Amino acid sequence: MYQTFSGNSRRPRQVNLSGRPGNPFAKSNGTAAAGGSGAQQAVASAQQDRINRQIQRERARAASKVQKTFRGHSSRRRTFKIWRQIWDEQEERANGAYSTADESLGQLRRLLLFFSPRRDPSDVKRLAWYGTRQVTTSDTVQCKGDEWSRAYSKLQRACIAALRARVLPDRDNDRTVLGILTFAARQTKFTSDDAVNYYDALTSSGADLPQDSLQGALLAPLQSRAAYEGLAVLLARPLDQETTSLLRTAIDAEALSEAVASRLAPPSLPRSEANDSQRGLSTRSRVWLLGNLIALVEVRSSMAFMSAISQLLGSLADSIDFESTPLDLENTAYDNEILASVQSGLPLNTFMQKQVNSLLHQHSIRNLLVGKQNLSGNRDAQALAGYALTLLRCFPRRSDEIRMWLHLGPTRVDSPSPTTYLWNATKQTQVFSEIWSSSRGVVQLLKNRIPSPRERDDWTIILVFLEMFSFDLKIMDDEEFMGKSPVSKRNSAVPVPDVANLVTFLKNLGFTLVYDAGSLNNSDALPARDQGSLFTTKSRFGNASQSNDSSANDSPLLVAQLPGLTSDYLKGVVTSLLRAIYERDSRRNFLPKGHWLMTERFNMDAFTQDVVIEEESRHVIQQQEDEDKDDDSDSDFNDRFDTPRTGASSYARVLRSQEARARAQRKASRRRYLESMAPKLEILQNMPFFIPFRTRVEIFRQFVRLDQEKRRFGTTDPDLWRQQMMFQPQQGPPRDLLARHHAKVKRTQEFQDAYEQFYELGADLKEPIQITFLDQWDMPEAGIDGGGVTKEFLTSVISQAFDQDPKASGHRFFVENDQHLLYPNPTIFEDLKLQHQLYGFSERSPEVAEACRDLGRQYEFLGRIIGKCLYEGILVDVSFAGFFLKKWALTGGTGSARSESHYRPNINDLRELDEGLYRGLLQVKNADNAEELGMTFSVTDEVGPPDGKRVVEVDLVPHGGNIAVTNENRLQYINLIAAYRLARQASQQTRTFLRGLSDIIQPSWLSMFNQSELQILIGGAAAGIDVNDLRRNTQYGGTYVIGNDGMEHPSVQMFWNVMQKMEDQDRRKVLKFVTSTPRGPLLGFGHLNPRFSIRDSGSDENRYPTTSTCVNLLKLPMYKSEAVLREKLLAAVNSGAGFDLS
Repeated sequence: MYQTFSGNSRRPRQVNLSGRPGNPFAKSNGTAAAGGSGAQQAVASAQQDRINRQIQRERARAASKVQKTFRGHSSRRRTFKIWRQIWDEQEERANGAYSTADESLGQLRRLLLFFSPRRDPSDVKRLAWYGTRQVTTSDTVQCKGDEWSRAYSKLQRACIAALRARVLPDRDNDRTVLGILTFAARQTKFTSDDAVNYYDALTSSGADLPQDSLQGALLAPLQSRAAYEGLAVLLARPLDQETTSLLRTAIDAEALSEAVASRLAPPSLPRSEANDSQRGLSTRSRVWLLGNLIALVEVRSSMAFMSAISQLLGSLADSIDFESTPLDLENTAYDNEILASVQSGLPLNTFMQKQVNSLLHQHSIRNLLVGKQNLSGNRDAQALAGYALTLLRCFPRRSDEIRMWLHLGPTRVDSPSPTTYLWNATKQTQVFSEIWSSSRGVVQLLKNRIPSPRERDDWTIILVFLEMFSFDLKIMDDEEFMGKSPVSKRNSAVPVPDVANLVTFLKNLGFTLVYDAGSLNNSDALPARDQGSLFTTKSRFGNASQSNDSSANDSPLLVAQLPGLTSDYLKGVVTSLLRAIYERDSRRNFLPKGHWLMTERFNMDAFTQDVVIEEESRHVIQQQEDEDKDDDSDSDFNDRFDTPRTGASSYARVLRSQEARARAQRKASRRRYLESMAPKLEILQNMPFFIPFRTRVEIFRQFVRLDQEKRRFGTTDPDLWRQQMMFQPQQGPPRDLLARHHAKVKRTQEFQDAYEQFYELGADLKEPIQITFLDQWDMPEAGIDGGGVTKEFLTSVISQAFDQDPKASGHRFFVENDQHLLYPNPTIFEDLKLQHQLYGFSERSPEVAEACRDLGRQYEFLGRIIGKCLYEGILVDVSFAGFFLKKWALTGGTGSARSESHYRPNINDLRELDEGLYRGLLQVKNADNAEELGMTFSVTDEVGPPDGKRVVEVDLVPHGGNIAVTNENRLQYINLIAAYRLARQASQQTRTFLRGLSDIIQPSWLSMFNQSELQILIGGAAAGIDVNDLRRNTQYGGTYVIGNDGMEHPSVQMFWNVMQKMEDQDRRKVLKFVTSTPRGPLLGFGHLNPRFSIRDSGSDENRYPTTSTCVNLLKLPMYKSEAVLREKLLAAVNSGAGFDLS
């Protein structure tokens, strides 16, 4: 029995508000089941209904619109068909010319109502029919006025539409249409847009058009100056020779130049706006525009032409390598294979190279200045300066040649030079005045991103003046510079009184470019690939920005936003000019004392310490650069064997060129970063004359001391280093390492023994060495090397190597000039080769090659020996020629070059090489007619051993023996003579010597000094001997040791009294007698190594003083009177004897 039964059997109703089926096992069917039920289903159903109704309405509207469009199209087709039938019927009833102008005009209007060559190709034939009749009509009926001008313009556009609608060539029809187009173009007043459209149509359709008719169409619009902007479109593609020749005879060169210039960015626009204004002019287009413009314009002295070429060259300078070997490709292939696919690092083809090189011809450049005498007073000065600056930027290898032709500009003898005009213009510029007044605001002036047109013009004039004056100084002797030359036709462009103002301007500008390089170039961080090596730099200079996109911003600043004229370029120009003026001032002293210093910009009390910290930090960063050099050198090696090719090989060559360009950009980026990290060091290396000489010498000695501590385990003492080496097993067997630094040297053959035993040390020659001298019986001499034997060894090696008697060392490594100053023997390698030839060896034999290699290694070792003396602070009595020392000073500028690549020979340096040659070249330079001297571009040399001399003729240029020296090329001849005598002839000797020198002394250290200062470092100061300073820094031995009373021995007191009363010449003799050099250290005798010493040598007054120069020791007998001491001392000094005099 069921207890829950209530008596009602009806099932209770269930209400489900969840929206889910009540029976989960029920089958889903229809849309309702899929989309839910209840309220949600109702909402979804209503929404779907609205969408369906909207779709139906849109379909109805679309159908109506389609029907309307089709009805309109059908109606127009029927109407056009009717119009064509009417037009055809009217034309069928007539032939020949129209009877009236109105009839012809009416038929043209009817034709243009339905003219559509793309829809109905037969319209082209109707156009040809009408055009033919109208040409005939114009001979008999006057068709003039504005109405006809508009009609001809429409007829011209119809012809262009017909050409654009061509599907297949139809030569007869094409020739007719081109004839009508030519006829209409002659009657039309073109606008710029019309001209662009006109020539664009001919350009895009011209490949298969009849050339005779096409040429007429090309020339037809050129009666209107506005049409030349359209012609520029045509020139932006390769042209065939026939078209080029045709255009050259028909164009207005001035109008074409103005049109091309207007297609480019005006110089007053900022760079971003300039790019917008050049829309449509790709690199490819600008290349052909440049080449075709040069090919078409023969007279190139107009301002419009110079402006157009300047803008084109400037816009292509970053994309085109104008000085690379050209590709042997004809224009169409070059356009399709290279220009169409490569965007940067492009070489030119032979056609383009020929056109561009024509800009550099002497006639082209010199004629720029013809008839333009008042350059500083009109707008032409800026145009000429801009053109010259662009040529110098795009052709750096021929920059001297360009400067020479500009320098020779006016042919009249009494005409001032262009440099004079540019200097007058420079002085009047606002930029010059602002920089001259103070160096504090130069950064903001340089960083102005939106310069005014006046500012851009000012910078252009200033930069060209700096370039030109740098060249003038190169070919100008001192008398010309001072304005005192009795024979020169031109004196300096800058009068001596103005030089001080120019130097002030250059100082302020140069200081900012170097010291504030990081701010100018945004070089706060290295590119991402180099940032990992900077962990030690933060502690010195704070946190540098580490953003990964820093490489994008790490580009040199553009000066006044002038394309390609970067702050790096400006710094190079300013630095070289400052050095040139400073060098001349060092000889002639025309500027006030202290004019070159800029110590007010530094805290000089901490300057030395700051520079040392910068040097340490930069050394750490530079290790990354050194690691990359091997990879770059491998790529460079592959590039050197690349030869001109065609086709796909040419494309591969372009890609390799781009890779090399990218490597160079990475190096430049890293160099700029290093410069920004060490501004004071950059000042010292590039403009050292801003800092007093004594301060630089102190910094040099600090650099050496730090290097010694790094290499010698924190000590500079040789004995402590040797002890450390004995306890460094990881370095290898200590006795072997020490043995490599020990040599047995026989008297009279010091150089050869030293070379054989120490050459393999390389840079390890920096470490302390030990010398054992052997006598004539090969027995060791007594003595312990406490530094003195090392000094004697070094001075003996140098004395023997620089001996002018070849028997001393086997070769005359160095020869003397008229002032007995030394420079590398320029013919030593040729002498060696000829000597071997006399013994039967050919010049290319392995024996000769090995002998030359060995001679080069000896020069390298000799460089290390000189470097060792500088490193150890040992003065040597050797005086080098200034031009040779200048190569030392120029090897370490920015980048620490290891060769003389930064040395630029000039006529003034020749004076130190050969006074007679210098005078002879001045005669050539100032002769009324140089051709009468009968000289050619060749020189003669005497080579070979003394008993077998031969005269050899060397051409300065290919076939130079057949090229006469004339007034036009004599400056080139003088420069080539200077380059040959000062650089080329002794390049191998100089290069190997400097390589050895840089193994011991970092080139960047040498760049802190000029040539005269380097001579002081090598041999001591030329100033008078300071007896009091020498006395304070003298050590005493034996009986002469100072006792507790602090009193000197009476004999010592007499010695100093005698020294005080001596003439300076005799004091120098005494100093040389004791130390082997007549000059003292610049920083005082406290820096003499070893110290000056005096000890007794008995009481016999008949004895003479003797010395041990190896330890700077004077052995002085105990004389009783000053007279005897003076007599004996001078006798010993003048006798030249040392050890054995008694």
